[in-house]
Amino acid sequence: TIPSIVARGILIDIASYKGVSVLPPHYGITIEDLQGALKKQGTQLAPGDVVLLRTGSIRYWDKLEDRDKILAHDTAGLTLEGAKWLVEEQGSMLIGSDTSGLERAPRPEEMDAIVKEHNTFIPVHNYLLIRQGVHIGELHYLDELAADKIYEFAYVCSTNKIKGTTAGFTLRPIAIR
Repeated sequence: TIPSIVARGILIDIASYKGVSVLPPHYGITIEDLQGALKKQGTQLAPGDVVLLRTGSIRYWDKLEDRDKILAHDTAGLTLEGAKWLVEEQGSMLIGSDTSGLERAPRPEEMDAIVKEHNTFIPVHNYLLIRQGVHIGELHYLDELAADKIYEFAYVCSTNKIKGTTAGFTLRPIAIR
């Protein structure tokens, strides 16, 4: 039931802003990171934007020998506070990243505290999908856009009509500049 999405896309290159090729494991992208990267890029958000966050972790997905790096770096992601800022103050309509889960995955020793505080281990997903109706986009390949410093583009994405699916982002979005 999700219609095709055609909107202004904004890349926020958090890895470059932090001066690294890939964010460290379990790194939480904060409001300050989002604002700092946008300022460094000279980019401003507007209501209705598709916002894509680059952590750098996608670089490991095509190398099976880097499985440990995938498992480690794919845990960096958006914090709940960052998600609220993007939605409530900036009006983002879809938030995506180059990771498989968008939000920061807690360390095993943090899991009980996260569940106790939020009543779930995926508070960003619950906030975006359930409470706000904001779509999540995962596993976007953003490295070429970042290398070319393309931070604003037309984002075009259409859903696959696969009967019985309930999760995942099995799409092929396109950035047009």
